[in-house]
This record gives sequence, C-alpha cells and structure tokens, in this order.
Amino acid sequence: MDFLSEPMLLLGYAFAVIVFVIGSTYVIKNLPGIETHVVYSLWRSERFKRLIKRFSKLSKFISAVSVLGSVLGFGIFASDFLFMKERKLKHRLIATAIFSMALSFFYFFTFQFLIIGVPFTRAYETVFAVLFTLFGLSGFGLFLMVVNGLHIVQGLFAGETVCPGVAPLIPGVKIPKVPVFIPWYGWPALIIALILHEGAHGIQAIKEKIRLKSAGILLLGILPFGAFVEPDEKGLKAAKPEKRMLIYSAGPSANMFSVPIFILIAMLFNAFFLTPAYKAYEKAYLSVVEGVEIENVMETMPYCNGPKGPAYGILKSGMRIVAVDGTPVNNRIELATVLSSNRFKERVFKVKDGNETAEFSITPNQELPLYPPLNFGITVKDIPKAGAKIDGKIESAFFNAAIIDNFIWLCFLLSFLVMLFNFLPIVPLDGGYIANDLYSYYFLGEINERNKKKISDAMLALFFVIALLNIIPFFV
Repeated sequence: MDFLSEPMLLLGYAFAVIVFVIGSTYVIKNLPGIETHVVYSLWRSERFKRLIKRFSKLSKFISAVSVLGSVLGFGIFASDFLFMKERKLKHRLIATAIFSMALSFFYFFTFQFLIIGVPFTRAYETVFAVLFTLFGLSGFGLFLMVVNGLHIVQGLFAGETVCPGVAPLIPGVKIPKVPVFIPWYGWPALIIALILHEGAHGIQAIKEKIRLKSAGILLLGILPFGAFVEPDEKGLKAAKPEKRMLIYSAGPSANMFSVPIFILIAMLFNAFFLTPAYKAYEKAYLSVVEGVEIENVMETMPYCNGPKGPAYGILKSGMRIVAVDGTPVNNRIELATVLSSNRFKERVFKVKDGNETAEFSITPNQELPLYPPLNFGITVKDIPKAGAKIDGKIESAFFNAAIIDNFIWLCFLLSFLVMLFNFLPIVPLDGGYIANDLYSYYFLGEINERNKKKISDAMLALFFVIALLNIIPFFV
C-alpha cells in the first residue's frame, strides 16, 4: 500500500461511518422517547429509572467502592480531601504518608506491569509511580498519553513507523493504522461496562439525595453505545464537593471494581471449561500434524504506517521451521509457545528449504503489540498428515469455549478502558468534574465557579496538545 492509499482508506471509512450514523439517526428521530442530536440519540425511559432505584439497595456498597475509586483515581489529593482536610496539619501529614505508601504498594502490584512491559514507557517507570501516588489514575493516564505522544514525535523525526496513541475502538470495525481490533461481540461487553458505569452514578446520586431527571440508553446512529443517567443539575451543584466527588467517581469506580471480578470469572472458566477443551483439541490436533511451514512473509506489516516485516528478505514462503533457538517445533502451537517466552528477543530460526537446512537470526518488531509469529512478519500453517482429520465435536467444543473466554476478557479490557478514560481530568468526563473541585481547592484556594473554569480550561488545553501529538500518525 503506497503513501497516499492509507489516508484515502481512512477517509473512506470515516465517510461511510458518518453517512451511516447520520442516516440512521434521522430514521429514528420520530420514535417515542428518542431525542436525536445529528449523530447521537438519547433514548429516555422511566423503566431505566425504576431499575436504578430498585438496585439502590446496593448504595452502601457503591458508596464504599466510590470512596476507594476516588482515592485510586486522584491519589493523595482525594484521600486528604475526603478524610483529612479539616484536621490538624501534623495529622494530615501522617495520613498522607500512610496513603502514599498504600498507593505505592497498590501501584507496584498492578499498573507497574503495564509500564515495564513496554520498552518506551519502561524508562519513565519512577515518574509513573510518583504521579500515580500524587494524582492517581487521572495523572497516570494523562502522563501515559504524554509519553506516547513524545514517542510518536521522536519516531517520526527518526523516520520510524509509529502507531496512533489514541483511537476509537469500535467493535467489529478495523480502524486503519490501529493495531488493536475488537471483534463484533465486543458490543455486548462494552454495553455491560457502560451499564455498570451509569448505574453506579445513578445509585450514588440517589444515596446523596440527588433527584434523577432521567435515565436511558445512548445511541450512535441506531447502535447502542452506552447508558446514561441525568442527575438534577441544581441539586448536584448545590451538593457538598465531597458528595459530588463520590457521585462522579461512582461510574469509573464500578468499572474498576468489575475488573478483578471479570479476571476471576475468566480464570475459573479457563480452569473448568477452556483448559479441558483445549487439551482434548490439542491431543487430537497434534495427532494429525507433522510439521509447520511458513505460509507468508510480509514485506510490510498491516499496522500503523506499514513497517517492514522483520523476516522479509530472510525467510520465504514454503520453508519449514524445524527449530527456534535450538528448541524443535513441530506445529504452530509449539512455535507460538517458544516465541511467546520473550516477544522482543532476537531469535535463531532453523529452517528447511527443500533438502537444504539453514539458520537465520531475526529480531521481531519492537513496537507493535503483536503476538508470535506475526511480530516477525510471518504467518504459518501446519503440515497435516495425509488423510488425517480432527474430530468435529472436539474442534467445535474448543472454539466455542475460546469465544466465550475471549468475551469475558473483553469485558475486563473494556471495563478497564472505560474506567481509565473516565478518570482523565477533562470535562465532560467524570474525572474532569472531580478535578475542577479538587484542584480549585488545593491550587487556587477556594471552590467556586470561576476557579473551576480556570482548572477546566487549563486541563482541556493541556489535553488538546497531548491528544494532537497522539493522533499525528493518522495523517502522515
């Protein structure tokens, strides 16, 4: 694909999506309960309000989750604001030290693994830890965008291939230049994440005696894109800042709490369903395979700006992979297992081409989140034994279990992303409204509308610059 084709393809996708969204929004605009706004619609219903009120019995639990989420979302500033701002200075300093240690401990066992696992973020590991302790996930997420933006700029000046740092993730739609694809069954996973998010907002608002004006489903065109609740604006504005913080924090905090639950469900499903199905499939599969062959060697990889395939010009289609780093491989499963032990490590491939055997050292792509052997720019296929065939029931059982397992992990991933995105300190996101109150108090000395606007404008300007850096790859 040449230099101009990808931007044109991107524009083509964008045009098709815009036409579909605007057209379908126009079609549903006269339906009862639907309020349309060119590209999105609000479907309000009393049933949704009644459903939220029915679950308001969980208000104590949601409130506790919101408190925890506020501290993890905004670090020691939130902990001091919620618990200590009326206390004596020495008590506040002691509490700050305790919360700082607790936040650092939490970071070490959770988000640190995200940072040290990527080469260009690993260099900022200490800064990430400090920002998480001070500003929580809001500072962590914003600085992650800063680092990614700097990496993009450095890569462009060096003539390297870079990926966008931010992009829409639409289930079932492959976005050009974005190396992450969410399958179509990501839609129900996304809706689950957003219903948890908005339901928690509504429950916390009811607990704080804030009237719910409406609740419903957000539509993008005719596609359900999420849920929403509308607390009474006057009541919300008149509420104490601590109560506002908990209401705004409830949504992303509910997503945060759901993340370990989805992980636990995925682990249990894997242990009791997926693993037995996989072992049965693997046994049947290995019995019909006698080798692994290179199917395709990519000149350019179909991600971002089309980086050169690491194996191009070295390996070629039709070669049989005999071993990697001296470890024999007889099928795709063994090949992926060997290569997955260290995705960024240079590997020695022993291949057989006809009657000749040779060894080649190849370094995989260091930037793209690709799993072996695709990160080497190759696809492979198994060489079946003559006349061999896998039992259809065993194969079907494994692939059905794999889809369910992927769906559970998508629930985890999308809940995590919804949480991280909504904690960003930018209005109209939840984190933006929390930051307005919190930083007005600590940096400007008083919570009022003028100070909140100053904080909001400053954070929005900062985010605009950072976002521009992150989307540059879409246009080069």
